[in-house]
Amino acid sequence: MTLVVAWTRPTQTGRELWVMSDSRLSGGKLWDYGPKIFSIGRSDAVIAFAGDTAWTYPLIAQISAYVESFINLRDRVIDIADVYQQVLKMLNQSLSFVSEPAHAMMAVPDCAFIFAGFSARRRSFFVRRISFHPDRKRFEATRPRSYGGESVAFIGDKGPVNATVRRMTEILKAGKADYPKLGMTPAEAFFEVLSSNRFRDIGGAPQVTKVYEHMNQRHFGVYWPPDVPCADQHIYLRGRRLQPYEVLDHPWVYEPSTTKLVWHDFSPDQRRAIAAERASTIATDTGMV
Repeated sequence: MTLVVAWTRPTQTGRELWVMSDSRLSGGKLWDYGPKIFSIGRSDAVIAFAGDTAWTYPLIAQISAYVESFINLRDRVIDIADVYQQVLKMLNQSLSFVSEPAHAMMAVPDCAFIFAGFSARRRSFFVRRISFHPDRKRFEATRPRSYGGESVAFIGDKGPVNATVRRMTEILKAGKADYPKLGMTPAEAFFEVLSSNRFRDIGGAPQVTKVYEHMNQRHFGVYWPPDVPCADQHIYLRGRRLQPYEVLDHPWVYEPSTTKLVWHDFSPDQRRAIAAERASTIATDTGMV
């Protein structure tokens, strides 16, 4: 299942939008390998999901295909706030294509989305939580919560979501500020809940994506797992562990325990030095030298 949080925060040069999720898929098994934050075919927005992948993956594929198929959508001529309206309409239209469900409940979407990006027209970040309303039998959107002038939204399983909201509130109250700012508090709370291993519904490495005011996005690698020495951690990107020969297209890697981005040297010389150091350590530990 899932835990996703999206929030905005100020920086020294402006503001930015962060989106984080876990990597666990379930359904007869646990698989800590599933991408949950997706681009939609344009650089100024992302969508993240929680819930049944039998619904979410096909719907996200349709959204991406829709945006990529039309130049005005793809090239950001149409503002993301208007794209969101079209996406919501598409999600509801999709319900009419369900036929012959094995059980009546299989015709009811068990999923939710966070649709987020930067609106050039509004000159601000745009965040919406989209979920299915069972009584009205349609997808509906809600606005994010507001903390100190910034936005935050959650989707996912009730247990980890409530624990993350509760921990985030505790951290903000402990700061004793009259007007608390979110900053990286959602990331801190997210990490504590994910790494606690209290909830079977979430797991795997965190996934981290940012959207900027210059209407571009970036997925970041993450050092993981947190319970081993730094030298033994690996880099995970969107739930998948990078292999030694793989190099990210930018040098910044997220360190979840400190909620900071760290410069990582992907140069061949540095990778050879790390490999040699680890080989020497292994040889010493096993008594080979």
